This record gives sequence, C-alpha cells and structure tokens, in this order.
Amino acid sequence: MNDISASSIGLLASMAKIREGVKARQVSTHTHESEPIMAYKQFKDVGHWDFKNIKAGGSWEFPLMEGPGYVASIWITVAGRLIEAIHRTKVPAHKYLWINIYYDGAETPAISAPIGHFFGNGTTRYVHFDSKFVGMTSGGYYSYLPMPFEKSCRVVMENRHKTKDIPFFFGAITYMQTLEFGQETGLLYAQYKTSDFRGSKDVKGEMVPNNPHLILEENSGPGHFVGTTLTIYPNHPIKSRFKGPYFLFPYLEGNLKVYVDDEVREPGPDMIEKPVGSPHGCQSIECTGVEDYFLSGWYYIKGPFAALYHGCPVRSAWSGVVSQYRFHEADPYPWKDRIRMTMTHGEFDDVDCRMESLAFYYKKALVDERK
Repeated sequence: MNDISASSIGLLASMAKIREGVKARQVSTHTHESEPIMAYKQFKDVGHWDFKNIKAGGSWEFPLMEGPGYVASIWITVAGRLIEAIHRTKVPAHKYLWINIYYDGAETPAISAPIGHFFGNGTTRYVHFDSKFVGMTSGGYYSYLPMPFEKSCRVVMENRHKTKDIPFFFGAITYMQTLEFGQETGLLYAQYKTSDFRGSKDVKGEMVPNNPHLILEENSGPGHFVGTTLTIYPNHPIKSRFKGPYFLFPYLEGNLKVYVDDEVREPGPDMIEKPVGSPHGCQSIECTGVEDYFLSGWYYIKGPFAALYHGCPVRSAWSGVVSQYRFHEADPYPWKDRIRMTMTHGEFDDVDCRMESLAFYYKKALVDERK
C-alpha cells in the first residue's frame, strides 16, 4: 500500500526507497503538434516545438495532472526578450508572469504569485542561487516543494502585463502518481502580500506606530507554516535609508511576530501605548530583526548568499533592495484554527519602504474548496 501522508512524503523522496506502485509522470511545454517557424524549419516534418508564447493579458496551462499523487519538481525558464537569454541580468517577467496552482477541481488557486517570489527572489534581477526547495540556477528556475493532490492538479502560467508578450516560456513539471491519498496529508498553499509604507509615523513618548506588513493570515486549519520569501524596497532615498540611529537598511530592524489560535487578535489602532511584543505580548514567536529571522546578522554584513534553508540572493547597499528566503522543514509553525504573521517595517513600523512576501504553508483543504 502506498500512502502519501505527510510522514511518508519524505520517505518517497528518499533516493534509496523502492517506490512500488508509484509512477513518475511529466507535463511540459514540449509538443510535436505545432508548426515550426524560423530556426526550427528543419523540424517541419515532425513539428518539434519546446516553448510557448504567452500573449499579453493571456495565459497558458500545462496538461492536467491526474492523481492521487504529488508534484515532485517544477522547472521553467523564461525570456520576454531574446537579449534576456543571452545577457541574463534582469528579467522583468519575474513580476508579471504569475504561476497559479489548482488542486482537485477547485476554482480558486491554492497558489497564485509572481514567479520571482515563487522561486525565491522577488526582484527582477536574475541571480544564480540554490537552496533545498527553490532556486535560480544558470538561467533556469526550480522548485522541489512537495505538492500533494488527491484527484488532479492544474498549473496555469498567467502573463499579467497589459502590452508585453512572453515569447519564450519553457517548462516541465514532474509528478508522482500513487495508489492512495493519505488522510493526514496537507495541501501546499501560498499567500502573496504587498505593502507600501509612506509617511510612516514616529514614536511619540510611550505611543508607537502599529502598522506592520501582513505575511500570512489563515483562518482555517489545521496546518503549518513552512517558509517565506520577502523582498524589501526603499521608496525614498533619504527617509527609507536613514532613520536614526540606523542607516542604509533601517527597515531590517523589523520584527517577525507569529500569533497562533487564541493569540490572534484583531489589528489595533495605528498608534498603541506599547509595542505588541515580548515579553508581554501574546504572540508565540518574535524575532529580533528581519535578517535575524533569516538566520543572518548586521544587515547581511557579508553580502548575498544562499544556504540550504535560508538565504539572501539580493542585497544592494547602493539601491537598498534586499530579497531573502527561509524554509522550515525541521521547525514549522503549526496551528489548529488560525494563524497570523506580521513583519514590522523598522523597529516600530516607522520606516518608509515597500514589502512583498510569499508565505508557504500546508493545510487540509476545506470541503467548499473542492468540486
């Protein structure tokens, strides 16, 4: 009997385990049904074609994956212009090409996000980095995040630009078909959030600002948070970069706060008497700074890096842009009914900047999320 319960996904992924009853399948952009043009004229008789053109405002869908099973890996590469394939330093499609993932006939995607954030770097810069679960390597993009599904899985690539086509999109998704879907199996979800903080208030006596960036808010369960990407941009050359006594990256003074189940409260007023934080706050977890949560220090003093579970692919002292990721394979944040996660911008929500994040988590699907 093959069961893809949460505890057995790791075993199925083990290279030494014999996978009886498991079938490896793949869906991709490859086809022999398209009429070739230009450099592919030599393949006219067989119609060989490896990539798709996604029109502005349009989408393209991978062939349907049938279950039970789980997505084991996703690989793509993309270029909005030919120069991006030759001189790959900036890929604007990181922002306007979105990946949408649907499970088991649901009409609403469980995951909907720009590809930059989904693959670990929310900026438009293409940088080579690799981690255990996501990365950008030598021109490509990959994900090894397990995505179980009971009946089916759809992956739709959506071009949200109003005028620009994406002429070169390549992709392949490898998935495993299994015999059963475990009752304890959670589905992978992701929430994409953005905040643009301008005119941030200052601390006044005992009153401090209370307007954090929301990373995750989920009001059903059970489930567990397994990771996030976070990209921060200064939106003012002076106010965002210099906030006494901090300079260059004062928004990295922000604290991550995690509220679970009965700890979750409705957001308070814009100014509160004291910060909601340890030791007197009600939250389960609070980290002492942005880069502290991402297991680094001193504003990423040694510059960009990539590790197995955490990293900072982009950190520019000149522009002030910082993009980072962290995954929680051994230390997830579980909840029963509710979870709320926030990140302050600056020590007390007092630094102007823009934040974009993508939070990954597993939870059981609600009945009304499936057909």
